[in-house]
Amino acid sequence: MDIERFNSMVARLERESAADPRGYRVKVALLALLGFAILGLVLAALGFGLVALAGIAVGLTFMGSAAILLLLKLGKLLFLLAIPLWYTLKSAVRALFVRLPAPQGRELKRAEAPALFAALDRMRASMGGPRFHHVLVVDDLNAAVMQRPAFGLVGWPRNYLLLGLPLLECLGPDEALAVVAHEYGHLAGSHGRFSAFIYRLRHTWGTVQAYVDHFQGWLGRLVAPLVGWYAPYFNAYTWVLARADEYRADAASAELVGAHNAVHALKRVNLVRPLYQRFMQQTYERTRDEATPPADLPARWAAQARSGHADDDAQAGQLHRWLSDALDREGHVTDTHPTLRARLDALAGDAHGLPPAVDGPSAAEAWLGTGAAALRAEIGSGWASGIASAWQERHAEFQSQRARLGELRALPGRDTDQDIEMLRLALDLEPDTDWRDAFAVFNAAHPDHPVGLYFEGLARLAQQDDDGLALLDRAMDLDGEAIKPACERAHAYLAERGDKERAETYAERWRQRAALEAERDELEGRG
Repeated sequence: MDIERFNSMVARLERESAADPRGYRVKVALLALLGFAILGLVLAALGFGLVALAGIAVGLTFMGSAAILLLLKLGKLLFLLAIPLWYTLKSAVRALFVRLPAPQGRELKRAEAPALFAALDRMRASMGGPRFHHVLVVDDLNAAVMQRPAFGLVGWPRNYLLLGLPLLECLGPDEALAVVAHEYGHLAGSHGRFSAFIYRLRHTWGTVQAYVDHFQGWLGRLVAPLVGWYAPYFNAYTWVLARADEYRADAASAELVGAHNAVHALKRVNLVRPLYQRFMQQTYERTRDEATPPADLPARWAAQARSGHADDDAQAGQLHRWLSDALDREGHVTDTHPTLRARLDALAGDAHGLPPAVDGPSAAEAWLGTGAAALRAEIGSGWASGIASAWQERHAEFQSQRARLGELRALPGRDTDQDIEMLRLALDLEPDTDWRDAFAVFNAAHPDHPVGLYFEGLARLAQQDDDGLALLDRAMDLDGEAIKPACERAHAYLAERGDKERAETYAERWRQRAALEAERDELEGRG
């Protein structure tokens, strides 16, 4: 189903649900039953094929010597038909009952974090949901609740709570509990048992689709068309319920910890994400000078996360821009999570005010206690080990580039290509230096050199000099291949400054160029 048809269907179903909520839920229930019927039909068809072949073989054996002779002649054919049916049925049953991989993370025991488990116990008692079988700390700016059935896609689910340590460093305990309670609300059925069942079934069909994509041979040809037809309809019909369920999960979270904590948590999550991205970008930039990755990355983030609030006018202005971007972000039709603005409106929260600085210990400190430092060290060591090889390769590349830069600088006479290579390497390897004048001298001598204009534009944008935009425009006019990279840099620069209207003009030019390149590649492929 293409996206336009999906959009149209969702819009129609939203109107239908609003006009007759009870009747709509009945339709969703029937559609869920159809899904089970499809899975049953596939298995039954395979089983019937095997039984039919076996029946033919048995029947022929009781029809006399002529039939037995026919059976001997047809035996090879029956055998060849039975083998793929048997393996297809076997693969289908195995796919339904194969165990999904367990979420990965550092498992916490109750004795390690009594404050955390006490908070989870209070949440469970208040919301009336199932217990968590595993609580994992992960190196991610996120929190999630996952279910893993004991037998593949069915049977006695095990509930996992995944807590991202980077996120816990940014939130207060009540704000972190608001995030967890929202996810837990889906399992606890805060939006009703039927909606909770549909919520879990959506994830189940997502898993089914993932398995079907890997089916080969007879099984793939048999199952893929059915699942490919059914899954989009199921997603569209249940999307309306899922969107409403997100609001109910927010309401359940607010009921548990207070609407103000739920509002602050929603805002802070959207503010710390760009802060964390900038932190990680700055970390990777250290590959220029350091041969090994820092093993204390989580501890460094913990220190910076506490300063991620409006300490001064510049920081406050940046946070307001990030919040404004999050509020203006439009949701995709396939995204069941409403926009931030819609969620804040539903909680009657002030959309534009920044959340206050976390007063007191962070959730990491409050929930993990003295074990927080040990967990930071453990996760940091694992991160450093996992990235060490790629980090060292990148550092070696920088060292090679430094050597090349030294060679170019030592040349008594450089040609045009060597000059621009030297300046490009200097801009990349020495970002703290202002290279505007050096590029201006080069471009004065070579006024129509698109590469020189492009890099001077970058050098000026790096110094918050708007004249860099005009240089990027000129580079794009001279060389169409510069359009996409130049538009990306210009868009990022303007978006960071909050100039969304001008940023969009570059985004649109990028899209036009991308469409042109795709059409060109298609024509070349045909040729």
